[in-house]
Amino acid sequence: MPVANIHVLAGHPRPSLKNWVREASAAIAEILNAPTDRLEVWVTEVDPDLWGICGVPASEVLQQQPRRSSEMPFIKMVLLEGRSADQHHRLIAALTEITARVLDIDKQRIRMQIDQVHPDRWGIGGVPASILRAAEIAARKT
Repeated sequence: MPVANIHVLAGHPRPSLKNWVREASAAIAEILNAPTDRLEVWVTEVDPDLWGICGVPASEVLQQQPRRSSEMPFIKMVLLEGRSADQHHRLIAALTEITARVLDIDKQRIRMQIDQVHPDRWGIGGVPASILRAAEIAARKT
């Protein structure tokens, strides 16, 4: 069930974005011990005219400053409740490192948010995860 989405300015090389998808997916699967068939990771590219940096469209900022020190990628993850704080911390560190390296962004510019959702409020094929994956959810809590 883990899902992750990174919002970045449009214009990164496609191979770099594809590498981010691969590396982020591998890190998430390893840290959470999650099967890759339940993992979804995607990139949302935002038009630089529609992204504000310090109140100015990014397209204008990028004419004066390098992308590396201007852009602020935002990674948002949604996980079922029951993951440990250590796993959250490891995800934050790993995805920040991958993003900085693969997209050539200053690490201090990267932001990440992890939202936890109760298994009763996450549906899989029309069935709450609390019902469909009760045994897995219970095992995570021990």
